[in-house]
Amino acid sequence: METKTGSALVIGAGISGIRSALDLAEMNYRVFLIDKSPHMGGMLSQLDHQFPTNLCGMCKMLPTIGRDASSQFCLRKGLFHENIEILLGTEMSSLEGEPGNFRATLTSAPSLVDAEKCIGCGLCSSQCPVEVPDDFNAGLTMRKAVYLPVPHNIPNHFVIDTDACARCGECEKVCPTGAINLKFDMRRAFRILVVDDELVVRDSLKECGGSRFAKRMARR
Repeated sequence: METKTGSALVIGAGISGIRSALDLAEMNYRVFLIDKSPHMGGMLSQLDHQFPTNLCGMCKMLPTIGRDASSQFCLRKGLFHENIEILLGTEMSSLEGEPGNFRATLTSAPSLVDAEKCIGCGLCSSQCPVEVPDDFNAGLTMRKAVYLPVPHNIPNHFVIDTDACARCGECEKVCPTGAINLKFDMRRAFRILVVDDELVVRDSLKECGGSRFAKRMARR
């Protein structure tokens, strides 16, 4: 396939954002998919079965032509595509430039858990003394301040709700791989170049800020 020039920024990793990212990626564009939450899928990821077929409908969002039909494309477990870079816990602070030469500034919040070191053992969550309503279950159940955002994601790692965390350090003490670092609590900002305004797909763009956070600039 012909290599495309430029990249696309998709804001919001709900089901429409995922589909937009997949369509652009299949056209061989480099895609940055961002969402302010620590997981993808939005509300649809919370639904086990959907009317009228009683089946999961997330994979209907996949491109229907020229894709591998293997199990790695189950969207309930995660999104894997060589042309898509996923940035969770990330918001757009500003958008500058003009059609054909946009530059977006993104602000990313740390999960306080190193995804590469986390083995998903759950010891951190079992020792956490804090409980808050679980948004994934519409607040009907409780979860700990350190938790799995979506139970069925692959790969999956724990994250820390910085608003709920008491900074007691119990999770950090029991982590067998040293994946938790409660001292790291700074947001980082970086920029990406978005070429051609038609490629900026707005899924759930909301007003956000990030000027008060320390910034690290990186260009792609």
